[in-house]
Amino acid sequence: MRLAELLETFTPLNITGPTENLEVKGLAYHSRRVGPGDLFFCLKGSRHDGHDFAATAVKQGAVALVAERPLAASVPVIMVEDARWALSAASARFFGYPARSLQLIGVTGTDGKTTTTYYINKVFSAAGKSSAILGTTGLRFQGTWKRLELTTPQSLDIQRSLAHLRDHPAGIRYVAMEVSSHALIQKRVAHCEFLSAVFTNLSREHLDYHGSMESYLEAKSMLFQLIKRDDKARAILNADDNYYPQLKRKISVPVISYGIDDPRATVRAVDLEELDNGCFRFSLSGWGGRVAAALKLPGLFNVYNALAAAAVAWQYGLPGEAVSEGLSSLAAVPGRLEEIEAEGGFNVVIDFAHTPRSLEQVLRLLRRRPLRRLIVVFGCAGERDRGKRPLMGRIAERYGDLVILTADNPAGERVEDIINQIKAGMRTEPVVIPDRAEAVRFALSRAGPGDLVLLAGKGSEEYQLVGTEALPYRERQVVEEYLKQNR
Repeated sequence: MRLAELLETFTPLNITGPTENLEVKGLAYHSRRVGPGDLFFCLKGSRHDGHDFAATAVKQGAVALVAERPLAASVPVIMVEDARWALSAASARFFGYPARSLQLIGVTGTDGKTTTTYYINKVFSAAGKSSAILGTTGLRFQGTWKRLELTTPQSLDIQRSLAHLRDHPAGIRYVAMEVSSHALIQKRVAHCEFLSAVFTNLSREHLDYHGSMESYLEAKSMLFQLIKRDDKARAILNADDNYYPQLKRKISVPVISYGIDDPRATVRAVDLEELDNGCFRFSLSGWGGRVAAALKLPGLFNVYNALAAAAVAWQYGLPGEAVSEGLSSLAAVPGRLEEIEAEGGFNVVIDFAHTPRSLEQVLRLLRRRPLRRLIVVFGCAGERDRGKRPLMGRIAERYGDLVILTADNPAGERVEDIINQIKAGMRTEPVVIPDRAEAVRFALSRAGPGDLVLLAGKGSEEYQLVGTEALPYRERQVVEEYLKQNR
């Protein structure tokens, strides 16, 4: 593609060097992934500044640079006000605006994004419609899986993934995508056009980045500004969430609401019944009559995730039978209440819970079982909201019989410092084992018949972020190796 075509998608402030008839073979924002003929975008991040790697990109074969400040380079330098916006715009153009050929369903909120996208996928599949999931657990469709690095990848990776789905012979037309607040602020989805924008809930998270709950809500609400201009476009909101009234006032498109408590909700769970295993069955209003659903995933929070998916189905006019079948068929989500039975008579649960709200929800759910002891292993991410650390310590102590504090993506912070801040919310002294694999093995060694071990925070992640390195780490693998060696 000619560089001139890409330059039509954003406004350069200045261009140094000859760009006439320059051909671009690819786009890149990571210097290690630059190939001959690529256009390299210098992105400024919290840990690295892409401008510092411009020379490396040129050595790798970059034919031009997009930057926010002047650079001395042997290739043309295109100055822009916002390199992230430019990358998003250029990526969409480079791949032929794939979002325009797909029905994008964006899901944002503090908790429940992943499970909601899985429920959406199940409901669409039950209705005979090919769909895909893009988010924390990767790109998933038609039984295939591709690992992605972030909850919401960079704009280049998103557009590449959407183009892959658009061109796939399976005829995929519906994509349920997790959209984080970071992604919205950083313009990663700026050139995605959503027909549906779903809000799950809002609770304390990422205040290190956003500063306040008001700013956090403002970031989340940016998703609704990306809804395409279409008579069928809808915002889908949790009517029972405390922030529902504020968010609704910010939205100009028609709203579909869902909930349990609010009788005015468009899609509502009624006749709610909790079973002995913690799962719920209920009837759904909104289809003229009542649609029955019996969830296989436990917890009231999963009822809300299922309701969000049902509201999406209602928007698209999917039949009640498909909604019932889809919601009732989802039996597992990677890293979410993922359970392993040990031969020693105890169980292990791996869960992504990493906010005060999600940790308490999971602990309350598990505490309802007839347990001997509940052993809790968790930590808090480094360079993230420090204020939530003592809150999570207090919650773990309230519900856990044995609490083991450890690392969870410490990044540039000392694990010991993070743990001390968690301990500040606790009255009793927890067990402290900074190495996470060792902490997991210790917890398993202390578990006996009737015990349950909760490993919270990592979920299905396949790395431990230490410093600037993403070291290989899989929670389930650590558990399985220990259980195999200690039969």
